[in-house]
Amino acid sequence: MKTPADQSSYLPPRTLLICINRRFKASEPSCAARGSLPIADAIESGIRERRIAIAVERIVCLGQCTKGPTLKLVPGEFILGTTIDMVPSILDRLQAACGIRADDGPPVHLLGS
Repeated sequence: MKTPADQSSYLPPRTLLICINRRFKASEPSCAARGSLPIADAIESGIRERRIAIAVERIVCLGQCTKGPTLKLVPGEFILGTTIDMVPSILDRLQAACGIRADDGPPVHLLGS
């Protein structure tokens, strides 16, 4: 995320993409095989609890399998090599960048739901 000095051109992320791809060959890396499903669950739960103003989408592939689990801020950067221990700091970053929702509507959009 941008630093405060860069905020004049900064657009806060509107969506967080979380790769949940699982490859069928055990010899090929995938985000799901590296723990992206529990990470997605924890992030979605944290966003709901904190009412962070960002949408979340689980996605099949972000093209970063060798560096996963992969998250992508839209607009914004990739977060690579994500671990479950990183979730609280990711939620802190999202809350600081996106703010809190004022309404009671659903904060999370899951593909296929």
